[in-house]
Amino acid sequence: MKAIPVLLLLTTGLHAHTWRASDDPVEREALRAHILNEWKREHVQVASAASSIQIVAAAAASAANAPETAKAFLPFTRLDLRADGEFLYVGSNGMPDHNMMVGITAWQQQVPLPQRYFDDNAWRIPLHPKPAAQPAMIKGRFLRGAIALAVNGIPIFNPQNNRGEVSYEIGELDQWGGHCGRADDYHYHITPLHLQAQAGKGMPVAYALDGYPIYGLTEPDGSPVGKLDECHGHEAAGGYHYHASMKYPYVIGGFHGEVVEAGGQVDPQPRANPVRPDTPPLRGAEITGFESAGKDSYKLSYTVNGDKRSVSYSIKADGTYPFTYDNGRDGVVEEVYTSRGGPGGARGQGKGGEMRRGDGPPPRRDDGGRPQAFEGILDVNGDGVVTAQEFAEHAKTQAAKSGLSVADALAKAREQFNTFDHNRDGRLDTTELDELAGNAGPRDGPPGNEMKNGGGGGCGGKQEAFVALPDQPRSSDGKFLLSSPVVEDLKDLPVEFTGDGAGISPPLEWKGAPASTQSFALIMDHVAPGGDKKWYWTVYDIPTSVNSLPKDSRAIGKIGTGFKGQIGYEPPHSKGPGAKTYVITLYALSGPIEVRGTPGREELLAAMKGKVLASSSLRVVYTIGGAVGQVRPQATEASTPPPAGIEPQKGGGKKKKGGGPPGLIKPSIADTMKLHVYADNWFMLYVNGRLVAVDPIQFTPHNVVSVDFLPEYPMTIAVLAKDNADPKTGMEYGTNIGDGGFVLKFADGTLTNSTWKAKNFFHGPVNGDTANPKVIQEPLPANWWAVDFDDSAWKNATEYTVEEVDPKQPYFENDFEGAKFIWTDHLALDNTIIFRTKVEKPGWTPRWNTKPDLDVTGAPQR
Repeated sequence: MKAIPVLLLLTTGLHAHTWRASDDPVEREALRAHILNEWKREHVQVASAASSIQIVAAAAASAANAPETAKAFLPFTRLDLRADGEFLYVGSNGMPDHNMMVGITAWQQQVPLPQRYFDDNAWRIPLHPKPAAQPAMIKGRFLRGAIALAVNGIPIFNPQNNRGEVSYEIGELDQWGGHCGRADDYHYHITPLHLQAQAGKGMPVAYALDGYPIYGLTEPDGSPVGKLDECHGHEAAGGYHYHASMKYPYVIGGFHGEVVEAGGQVDPQPRANPVRPDTPPLRGAEITGFESAGKDSYKLSYTVNGDKRSVSYSIKADGTYPFTYDNGRDGVVEEVYTSRGGPGGARGQGKGGEMRRGDGPPPRRDDGGRPQAFEGILDVNGDGVVTAQEFAEHAKTQAAKSGLSVADALAKAREQFNTFDHNRDGRLDTTELDELAGNAGPRDGPPGNEMKNGGGGGCGGKQEAFVALPDQPRSSDGKFLLSSPVVEDLKDLPVEFTGDGAGISPPLEWKGAPASTQSFALIMDHVAPGGDKKWYWTVYDIPTSVNSLPKDSRAIGKIGTGFKGQIGYEPPHSKGPGAKTYVITLYALSGPIEVRGTPGREELLAAMKGKVLASSSLRVVYTIGGAVGQVRPQATEASTPPPAGIEPQKGGGKKKKGGGPPGLIKPSIADTMKLHVYADNWFMLYVNGRLVAVDPIQFTPHNVVSVDFLPEYPMTIAVLAKDNADPKTGMEYGTNIGDGGFVLKFADGTLTNSTWKAKNFFHGPVNGDTANPKVIQEPLPANWWAVDFDDSAWKNATEYTVEEVDPKQPYFENDFEGAKFIWTDHLALDNTIIFRTKVEKPGWTPRWNTKPDLDVTGAPQR
């Protein structure tokens, strides 16, 4: 594939535009003239967050050799253009050169963030479009994803939004015809006619995804537009093309050329990945400005019923996205979102965007023929991975189409998911999806005998009704293979190695490890009914000098804990009837791993992240009372795939009779997040009325409390913090006056700052008089920890610097970046404080649906 050289131009900074549309919708038509005039007057450019964009200086003669379709894109020098004879591939960071967002009066609270529409996630335009046998009209169809690509590399969606409303006519679009989707991805919903000035006279301003060009309000030669067909296009001297319009359909009326429709959109097309959760509409909001606030930093200004507000955010090199929400009279909120990479760019714990909910990236010509939409059908939220829940939902859908019972489809899905989920993290990543699509790399040698005999987890074949998948071995690379001299894959584990016998660990052997392996690690786990992941054996730092473990192994490697917290091997010993499948997975690692203390499964997986070269799994079966015979088990709830661990999602499904209430899903350790707290001197913390953490060392400001916490949003946080003070004098350590300070950080970005409410209940010594000390006290209010407690009359907390609080060393050894020390007005004299705040996560739903086993609502305060 050849790259198309383009000219290198220096970029300029982004400037906010001051022109505003009238509130009268009729005058929105005047936007067109303004847009064109403004473009001629000033060319501005938004800074890109992409680390590098391929821009090659070349002579005009080289550009002349580009395919005809590419020529309209050439003036936009930040695009990455490639062609292979069949498609033009357009790489873009999703940020236009013009300003954005100003003028929107129906806002979903999304902001523009760069996307990574490059390489295999680039846009593709057919170089030789073919007329369809029957045009595919867009009204009420193709309501997801793009229908065209503007010549500046920004996608154009259907004029109708995903609810069927015309976006331009209800105030959803800015002065340039665009807005941001639920993945913070900027796109148009009308043809951006203002691009004509830079594209050049007589050039298209966009290309439909069927490959035909879209021209403006005149013919390429400047003459009036002739008669148009139902697709809003016609045949002309240069071939078929479309024309934009100032009223519906604004872009095209339908596809004259061939396209594939899948999941309500043109398929395939790139995927935008979110960083933040998607957010609901904000009634009464009007966006008044958008500007660059420095390198990779932006500020969006808006009003709500006259109250001036803003969203400021930046893109950091470490993959974090700090956001500051200035909510005017409602205060300031700060959040930090984290990028986890992926084909579409950064993503966090949010849902997928309006753009391309679950599409596969467009393959290059050498992709090896991955079946279209394999990834897209399964990856519902477009985050680049397929969770067990998404896999199960797909199985249900296909079962309905094929006539297969849902129970049978889910049973097959469970086995298939476990087969491809080599690293047992409850998700199928890019490599595992490649295998699922039959696009895995070449394998040396034939698969194991169990595959020839139809075993290997029942991972498919053409006979599978819900989805056709190729057979797969138990090894991630086809070479690295774990086995045991006492049990074969999917056979019964001898009684000696279960809780019915001696309860010792089984012997293992392996071969074919990658040459660069530096150590091995092992996890034995099992998915219990309800989706809980339990683990029974964890070993790490196994040296490469060994290729086996003897039975009852205790001296090789370092031994971790089982799910009960005990160090060593915990033998399977189920009390329930039926066969249960346990998975022993051996990991070949590229280097040593660092763990604190004695790790369990989750800690070991976290430490191995990014270091796994290959993995191999051995599945063993336990039946209460011992094996009756060497019979391969049928798929049961025991092999239920693990639930989504990072992004909470609704899930479930009915369990078999005797397995507990239908749809019961318990939270797992993967659903928790870390909480760090430092108080001078002591605290107790409630979330949503439940006691979460208490400082175990009273009145000693030398410790940080860190706990794993199960979040539920909205999240009301209430903290009682006390300085070490004599209740009669307000002093500590004789006649000394102490000082307070409290700081908190949740892993979801929740931080202490001046937006928290704070009230003091013990002040002294009054006026700092240590010679004749007096104190002012008032009783703590009833139910101060409750969600519905009224703190509206309280003042906001006061922020203090690290120097003012002077914390001890443990504070500096933990992550409190971004969090502020807070207290009330008198850091030294106020001694008993209650802090409160509420954290909203619009659109968030937990993956689990059970309540905590232990209710500590209203726990005593002392």
